[in-house]
Amino acid sequence: MIKKITMPKLGETMEEGEIIKWLKEEGEKVEKGEPLLEIATDKANMEVESPETGYLRKIVAKEGEKVPVTEIIAYLADSMEEEIPSVEGKAEVIQGKRESETAFEEKREERVKASPLARKLARERGIDLTKIRGTGPGGRIVKEDVLRALEEKEAASVVEKVAAREEFSLSRVEKIMAERMEESKREIPHFYLTVEVDFSEVVKLRGDLLEEFEEEKKVHLTYTDFIIKACARALKKFPKVNSHYKDGKIITFSNVNLGLAVARENGLVVPVIKDADKKDIFEIAGKREELVKKAVDDKLSLEDIEGGTFTLSNLGMMGIKNFMAIINPPQVCILATGKIEEKVIANEEEIVVAPVMEMTLSCDHRVVDGYLGSKFLQEVKKGLEKPALLLI
Repeated sequence: MIKKITMPKLGETMEEGEIIKWLKEEGEKVEKGEPLLEIATDKANMEVESPETGYLRKIVAKEGEKVPVTEIIAYLADSMEEEIPSVEGKAEVIQGKRESETAFEEKREERVKASPLARKLARERGIDLTKIRGTGPGGRIVKEDVLRALEEKEAASVVEKVAAREEFSLSRVEKIMAERMEESKREIPHFYLTVEVDFSEVVKLRGDLLEEFEEEKKVHLTYTDFIIKACARALKKFPKVNSHYKDGKIITFSNVNLGLAVARENGLVVPVIKDADKKDIFEIAGKREELVKKAVDDKLSLEDIEGGTFTLSNLGMMGIKNFMAIINPPQVCILATGKIEEKVIANEEEIVVAPVMEMTLSCDHRVVDGYLGSKFLQEVKKGLEKPALLLI
């Protein structure tokens, strides 16, 4: 029996997938549940398992092709002798169309008045006679006309090479990200709130925790982990910030699923730490390490990247002082954090030098106004300046 393999729908927003790699070749036996191919979705690369047992009778969609969801990409069969429906017929239709177009072009050229020598020269040099103005009797194209067209073509080719520039096509992930960011800036009324946070206590607490527990917990705490925990705590207190705006409605969530922007060579991804408010600081650190490694190795699953309710983008390790991030729709806020640097500040009526970080909250004004955004940001600041609160 012939069984159709179609492009699966691997997410709510997925409309098409790109075939990255077939893990089986035509003629190979495939077991149900065995990895069959890799597909690039709008969020990540995914392995797709075979829905049935059988022989991979015919691959319809080749590696590199983009195919709409539910369209046929291959056929499985109980044996390699079974006939498959209309794949070859489809190829014949395409070939027939190409042959028809070629014949049409040839007939069009035959209607052009040209000398036999001009026709021969044009065929040899790839010159389109229909685009040449003849100078012979009655507008007939002669040898000199073809040679002149050839010179112009070669001159244009030289200019094109001189002016050539390197161009790159966006990967599927980069293309989707570009479309979402364009949509975000076009449709979301952004505004921005910035605060400075004294990291003195976080620096001390991190040092103490690393000294006492790093070997036992088998994870390395970073300042990002403290920021994640502070955000999760504040989001629990201000659930409207932990929401989506969709179709004119605000959808708030009881779960705090915090996305962390991770830069890679093949595009930015945002893996999600689920239930961040219910995890302690070491659990957050462990999950962050796991997700970042999977992101860098391009091994994120759909589960790893779906369901985010808020996003953190930290560029402090890149030496960036501050920046304003673009909201990741349908979320309503994103927090951008920069590097920690020594600053002179007033602390309990004395002037001291302290490690300070600037953080900027980007807000969707349709959902979060200035007052709510400020209260949320102050709560994040409070958690980081009194980090013992994050351990409760």
